[in-house]
Amino acid sequence: MAQWHTRRDFLKRSVVWTIGTTWVGSALDALAQAPQLLNYQGRLTDANGAPRNGSFPMSFAILGGTSSWSEAQTVNVANGFFSVLLGSVTPFPADLFTSGQTDAYGPVRFLEVTVSGETLSPNIRIVSAAWAIGTVAGPKGDTGAAGPTGPTGFAGPTGPAGAFGPTGPTGPAGFGPTGPTGVFGPTGPTGAGGFGPTGPTGPIGPIGPTGSQGIIPF
Repeated sequence: MAQWHTRRDFLKRSVVWTIGTTWVGSALDALAQAPQLLNYQGRLTDANGAPRNGSFPMSFAILGGTSSWSEAQTVNVANGFFSVLLGSVTPFPADLFTSGQTDAYGPVRFLEVTVSGETLSPNIRIVSAAWAIGTVAGPKGDTGAAGPTGPTGFAGPTGPAGAFGPTGPTGPAGFGPTGPTGVFGPTGPTGAGGFGPTGPTGPIGPIGPTGSQGIIPF
């Protein structure tokens, strides 16, 4: 079986506490309203430090509390990295994080991880996320009274009228049949009178007298 590196090489990022509460007992109200899950992310390598790929059987256990918890999952690993939601198979006991071993920082819980039957070491301490720590600032205050409902806003302007649809095609023109051409009437006779006789040529008149020769003056 391949040798696994120690937990220092196996896990490059700390466990992220996503349940949404701290270890302090006064924050139990937040626990009831937050997701009962832990997001655990890690990096799996072989003995030479090369990242692993594939599906691996893994089991997880949380140690240090009065109650015990564990579950098994088949985890997909890509380029060494994987992410699982603890508590998605076996729910956490109600007192898992509220009773048991403590120190100056609060209750002490450790996550134990086993890959393909080999338990990795050392175990990693589970810590709180920043927003979860903020839940211990003070007890939960009373819910404030609902404020009055604001006035109803004015109705918006009426939208523009819709455009008319396109005009339909013009129907075919209706024409009756052309009647037959009437017959032409008969041509009337040419009306012309006869020419009269040519009259006789009249007599030639006499030659008039020759005028006197005029006197040329000196």
